[in-house]
Amino acid sequence: MEEKKRILEKIDNECFGGSENQLRLLLKNLPDESFKDINLILNNTDPSLIEKDRINILWMQHFVNQEDVKHLNSKDYLNKLDFIVFNSHWNFEKFYYQFKIPESKSLVIKNAIKKIEFKKKVTNKINLIYHTTPWRGLEHLLKVFKNLDLKNVELHVCSSTKIYGKKFDTVLAKTYENIINDCKTTKNINYLGFVDNKKIIELLKEMHIFTHPSIWPETSCIAAIESMAAGCEVVATNLGALYETCAPFGTLVSFDRNFNNLEKKYGKALLNSIKNYWSDKNQQKLKLQRETINATYSWGVRSIEWKNLLDEARKLKN
Repeated sequence: MEEKKRILEKIDNECFGGSENQLRLLLKNLPDESFKDINLILNNTDPSLIEKDRINILWMQHFVNQEDVKHLNSKDYLNKLDFIVFNSHWNFEKFYYQFKIPESKSLVIKNAIKKIEFKKKVTNKINLIYHTTPWRGLEHLLKVFKNLDLKNVELHVCSSTKIYGKKFDTVLAKTYENIINDCKTTKNINYLGFVDNKKIIELLKEMHIFTHPSIWPETSCIAAIESMAAGCEVVATNLGALYETCAPFGTLVSFDRNFNNLEKKYGKALLNSIKNYWSDKNQQKLKLQRETINATYSWGVRSIEWKNLLDEARKLKN
C-alpha cells in the first residue's frame, strides 16, 4: 500500500466529491505496483505538485473555468507533464481549444462505477431523486416539482455542501440555506442531506427517475452513470458532457440560459417521463440501459485501461 498511500495523501480525506471518489476507487481496483514511479495528480495544476523523479500524470475532471486548472496556460508546466487524462471527450475538447494542450500527451479514460444489482421498483408511486450538489440545478428542480404538484410522486433530495468537507461547508452552507429549507418544507419532498455514496447506491435501487435540470457544465456526471446502472430513467439538460454520458438512453432537454424557458421545457419532459415510465417500450429501454451501462462503465473494464496507461508510461520513460 506504500504507492497508493503516497497518492491518496494528496487529497482531502474529508472530501467525497465525484473526482475524489473516483481516485479512491481507482486505487482500490489496481494493485499497488501499478503506481510505482507514478505521480498521479487530481485536478490541480499547481506546479509544486510535479515530481521530477516520477511520471507525472494529470487526471483532469474539472471544467476549464476552474481556478485550479490555470497553469495549463504555461508551456513550461505542460512540458513537465507526461500525460493528461480527461474523463470525457467533451472535456478534452474544451481544454484543447482553451489551452492548446498537446494531443500527444492527452487521452480520455471515462469514469467508472461498481456494477449495480437491479431491484424491482415499486409500482404504487414514482420516486424521483436529485443526488448532486445544490448549485447544479436544484433550485430549478424545486420550482418544476412544485408546479407539477403530482400525487403519488415523491422527490428525494441528497444534496449538501458537506460533501466537500467541513471547511467548504462552513464557507458555502449559508449560500444554499434557503434552497435547503425549501426542500425541508415542501410537500412530497424527502430531504436527506449529505448521503454516503454506498447508501446512495442502495437508494437508487428504489428510485425511478434521476431528475437533473443541470445548469452546470458537467464534465462526465457520475450521478447519472450510477442512476442509469440502477435502472433509473434520467431526465436532464444536454449541458456539458451530459449528452456524451447519457446518450442514447437519457431524456435530454436543450439547455436554455433563460431559466423560465428551461423550467417550462424541463417540466414537460419530466411529466412525460413520469406518465410513460411503466410503458412496455420504456421498460425495454431501461433494461437495455442498465445492462449496457453496467457493462461499459464497470471498473472491470476501466481498471484495464488505467493499467495499460500506467504500464505504457513506464515503458516510455525508461
